[in-house]
Amino acid sequence: MPGKRRILSIAVSALLLTPAAEAAPTWDCRASASGGWDCYKDGVLVAPEPAVATQPTPQPAPEVAAQPEPEVAAQPEPEVAAQPEPEVAAQPEPEVAAQPEPEVAARPATEPKATPRQDPAPTAQQATPGAELAAIDSGLNWAQCSPGEGFDTLPITTLEGDQTQISADGAEFIRDQDLAIFSGAVEARQGDQILHAQRVEYNNVDDTLHAEQEVLFAQPGLRVGGASADLHLATNSGTLQGVEYRLIDRAARGAADSAEIIDRDRSIYTNISYTTCRPGNSDWLIEAAELELDRASGVGTARDAKVSFKGVPFAYTPYLTFPIDDRRKSGLLIPSIGYSDSNGADISLPYYFNLAPNYDLTLTPRIMSERGLQLGGEFRYLLEQHSGELRAELLPSDSASSAHDERGSLSLRANGDPATRWHYDVNLNHVSDDDYFDDLGGSLAVSSTTTLERRADLAYHGDGWHALGRVQNFQTLGTTAESYDRLPQMLLYMNRPDQALGLTYHLRGEYVSFDKSSGVTGERLDLYPALSLPLRRSWGFLTPKLGVRYTSYDLEDQTPGLEDDPTRTTATLSVDSGLYFERETSWFGDAITRTLEPRLYYLYTPHEDQSALPDFDTAEHDFSFASLFRENRFSGADKVGDANQLTLALTSRNLDRRTGEEFLRASLGQIYYFSDREVQLQSSSGSIDTDDSSAFVAEVAARISRNWRTGAGLQWNPHLDDETEKAAFAVNYNNGKGRLFNFAYRFDDGDYEKTDISASLPLNHQWNLVGRWDYSLMHSATMEAFAGVEYDSCCWSSRLVLRQHRVDANAEPDIGIFLQLELTGLTSLGDRIDQFLEDGILGYTSDPYK
Repeated sequence: MPGKRRILSIAVSALLLTPAAEAAPTWDCRASASGGWDCYKDGVLVAPEPAVATQPTPQPAPEVAAQPEPEVAAQPEPEVAAQPEPEVAAQPEPEVAAQPEPEVAARPATEPKATPRQDPAPTAQQATPGAELAAIDSGLNWAQCSPGEGFDTLPITTLEGDQTQISADGAEFIRDQDLAIFSGAVEARQGDQILHAQRVEYNNVDDTLHAEQEVLFAQPGLRVGGASADLHLATNSGTLQGVEYRLIDRAARGAADSAEIIDRDRSIYTNISYTTCRPGNSDWLIEAAELELDRASGVGTARDAKVSFKGVPFAYTPYLTFPIDDRRKSGLLIPSIGYSDSNGADISLPYYFNLAPNYDLTLTPRIMSERGLQLGGEFRYLLEQHSGELRAELLPSDSASSAHDERGSLSLRANGDPATRWHYDVNLNHVSDDDYFDDLGGSLAVSSTTTLERRADLAYHGDGWHALGRVQNFQTLGTTAESYDRLPQMLLYMNRPDQALGLTYHLRGEYVSFDKSSGVTGERLDLYPALSLPLRRSWGFLTPKLGVRYTSYDLEDQTPGLEDDPTRTTATLSVDSGLYFERETSWFGDAITRTLEPRLYYLYTPHEDQSALPDFDTAEHDFSFASLFRENRFSGADKVGDANQLTLALTSRNLDRRTGEEFLRASLGQIYYFSDREVQLQSSSGSIDTDDSSAFVAEVAARISRNWRTGAGLQWNPHLDDETEKAAFAVNYNNGKGRLFNFAYRFDDGDYEKTDISASLPLNHQWNLVGRWDYSLMHSATMEAFAGVEYDSCCWSSRLVLRQHRVDANAEPDIGIFLQLELTGLTSLGDRIDQFLEDGILGYTSDPYK
């Protein structure tokens, strides 16, 4: 080809021409300026423009069988890939289920053809039937079900520039045709692509290459085997016959009768198939009579395409277009089909609109035989600093309702960074009625939502401080008590360590306007500045802290006899201290570090009468080990608990001496009160707490073995007749390969007592049993129970679950049967049981080998 020179490095096993004790020579042939060949043998010019470089005849010579380039062998390197021009082939996008694009080469009829071949007589190096298919799967462990470590291990050696390197057992050069013929374990490399064959012809004038017999092309992520290949390197075109391909990154494979590469971007395939099932298994398969892929537009076009499962077609289209890269394309998505007693037959058919690269729209008509036609939509946008999604559903007339009511829902989520240090977040939700989620929500989820939030935040983050502005209200569902709206709320937080004398400055400021349809409403201003002095050493710490809190109100509809504008000022002093003791020892044969960590926490807040203050957003914290060290026993700003108390706590840990992993942690603590607690919520009985100590709180967590863990907690009050206030115990087993067992017992005096058992039990690599039983001991009722079976054949899986569920202990149970079929790498049909199991069984994952 004029103006273009290629270097051909040929390793020839010329055993007859080389003494037995010597290594085979290396032939280096370069196209000469006159159009012929200059050939060098071991670096010495031996045949300027030779008429013929005779191919040597192999003969047994074990002592000299080593080639000059040891990596070139009759068996192709299974995990290396090359093709004379990388840009000839377009790597398919595996997620496009309609059809992947094999990177095989093809040439249109208008392109120049290679010089006619002069086929030699059969030799001992004839192709072995199926050899290219054996090589195409070499090093690919299909048994591990998904690509991952060890699936494709051999590295690919990359050549610099556009150099093409060919090595073979033998070579023949024909000067007058400018033709090179290579035979016997031929390997052609260019860049990170490799072509293996038993016979390759290269024409320097037309820049064409013909390969046959055990043809295997490979590049990172792709392998293609075929009966023969004709490539036109200059135009990135060619043809391949009898194509078999592997997509390494997705563990997918397929075949085609032929492939034609029109140019660098366009390619056409006939009678092509695609699946993620291992070789020899085609449980599910996509087949198309013709597939055209265009990398420039990012679009694939399939004709007469069908999807089959177990040999039974279940989806067909005469014409289908789909995206083959990250660029999206408008079109139909996978439909959803289901059935329930309340909705009847339930079919959803989503259509996707690719409006622009950064925003799109999905419209979903939904037909329910018992209710009618519902239309849903989702609009999404993504900008450099902003993103969001708007969802809406509308059922114009509900046939299952006697009033044929109009029902619908609306939600908006948006967030972004409009400027440096600024951030906004919006969450708006609305439904037409209290039963909307139960009637028209997901089939597996009986919604426990009692309130829907509508909120918009705008935040600014400074150096050591940040501010937040918020508007917020709630839609309450069912009999849930109405919540206060915040219209608006302004918050300011500051934490500035390492200031004068080592002090840390703290500040929490809030202004909020509370509103609701009935009861006391109004505005609240709360300011809480504080100073602390953290003193830390390797053996312990001491942190004194002093703060003053001022709160004022401007109220409406205040309780008669109480002030409309009450104020409160309180001061809080705390001292937190602790020591660390360590010693090295052993625990069940493991070298560990055992710690002993005593901690003292003193808190003083003088009593201030707060009976005139409302309780807008205040509640008493649940008592736990963490609450032993809180400054205020109330959440929110309406109440500041009076306190004169000392917390004594002790924690011990067993830590792995090498990794620091915690084998065992045990904690025990109690508060000692030096005065009564007079401040109470208005909703409480108003009685003053006069006990001189709190309940004991104990917590234990342990790693029994590599797979077993356990934990327990106890809250024991010596001042009560029934001394146990709370108790919890849990034990968990997880072997990391899908075998799970969880048991939990929870008790809260007066509220609940329940057990919760769940498990996942693999029977073998394909079958798995799952189940859960949530039982209320207080009500002697099963709150939720389900049992199911999973089957996984690597390229597809199926799940069947029977479920009984109660919204509350007095409700009648709902019973349902749910089925999911998942075609790996393509789609999932039916209910999202995999997500349901991940939520219901601690530690469960649909892929235990992740």
